[in-house]
Amino acid sequence: MPRKITLALLFGVSLLLFLLLLMPAAVLVERVPALRPGGAPLVLTNPQGVWWNGQANWQWQRRQGTVQWSLDWHGLVPGLTLKMRTTDDAARLSTWLGADWGDWQLQHARLSLPMALVTEHIPQGSASGRVDATLMQLSFGDSRVKQLQGTLQYSGGTVSWGRNGSALVPVLQGRLSMNNEQPTLQVEDPDNNSLLDARLANGRFELEVRRAWPMLLGVSQGGDPDDVVFQMSQPLVLFGGQ
Repeated sequence: MPRKITLALLFGVSLLLFLLLLMPAAVLVERVPALRPGGAPLVLTNPQGVWWNGQANWQWQRRQGTVQWSLDWHGLVPGLTLKMRTTDDAARLSTWLGADWGDWQLQHARLSLPMALVTEHIPQGSASGRVDATLMQLSFGDSRVKQLQGTLQYSGGTVSWGRNGSALVPVLQGRLSMNNEQPTLQVEDPDNNSLLDARLANGRFELEVRRAWPMLLGVSQGGDPDDVVFQMSQPLVLFGGQ
């Protein structure tokens, strides 16, 4: 009798593990929390594969593409190795995403996209070239960024504005970090002059442009390169927050 019970338990455990391994990717996609980067929903559809190794289509605003994932543990923290790209392969993202005590973590993230995707949201502005970002660490929870460390690089190209304004811009470097518990971005020119400072503070995106930027474009001469010549502050919703 004990032998039969043991065999039944082994069979039940084996069946449970088998069903768990074959659980479809749709089960995981249905449980992904609502994400609203930049205030617009990120929608996942058409999941394929199994929950620990699958892919799906995504759509955000007017952009769409595919995402692939596979289960990957970092120490004792469970996570997924993700690879995302747009349908035309113009923008690409690879990273590790994990959850640790309620906080989401991104590690070793690499993002590459054309500047056209950024400047399309700027009235009467455009730019050629690409932006490459590397995030060593990004942690967010409770609708806010908690840790941020990374770099940003603009490949250089032609920047245009208004009806006939244009300039050739060199390679620019940026630094992503936390300052007074606020995520910040600082961009510098090849001479290490600060061009702009951006931050997220109290649910708002704040931007300061310094005189060094219009001087680089050739539309300003004289004055202190560190002078703030433009400021902006507007609401920005992240990760479904208010």
